[in-house]
Amino acid sequence: MVELRKAGPEDRDMLTALLWENEMEYADPVEHYVLAVEGKEIIGCGRSEDYESLVLIRPVVVSQKYRRQGIGRLLLKSIMPVDRPTALVARRESIKFYEALGFSKAEWEIIPTTHQKECALCPHRVECRPQPMIWKFGSGS
Repeated sequence: MVELRKAGPEDRDMLTALLWENEMEYADPVEHYVLAVEGKEIIGCGRSEDYESLVLIRPVVVSQKYRRQGIGRLLLKSIMPVDRPTALVARRESIKFYEALGFSKAEWEIIPTTHQKECALCPHRVECRPQPMIWKFGSGS
């Protein structure tokens, strides 16, 4: 049975490994992550950052063998506010996942400048195909 909980210092190594396996980087503090856990295994994670005009999701990750079981949706709903716009940068096939949850494609201007630069300088940008997306509260999900 999948359980959601806040991450703690003891989760850092396993969380970092999950993120690296999915070509994502870990960012402190660990307590900002919500984990999807089955038994003692971290099978997914999500994190949000609060900005003045929106909430930025970065990232939502689910272990390959646990995908298509509703875990990403569960994580996303647990970290998204219901009363503020929410943005993220989707990669490759995840664009369809986010569209199915009510996100729509957006322009780079909605993404905070530091994260725009991070994407622009990433050596994997071409194969990643990053796409800013937005969910506007009240639009459903």
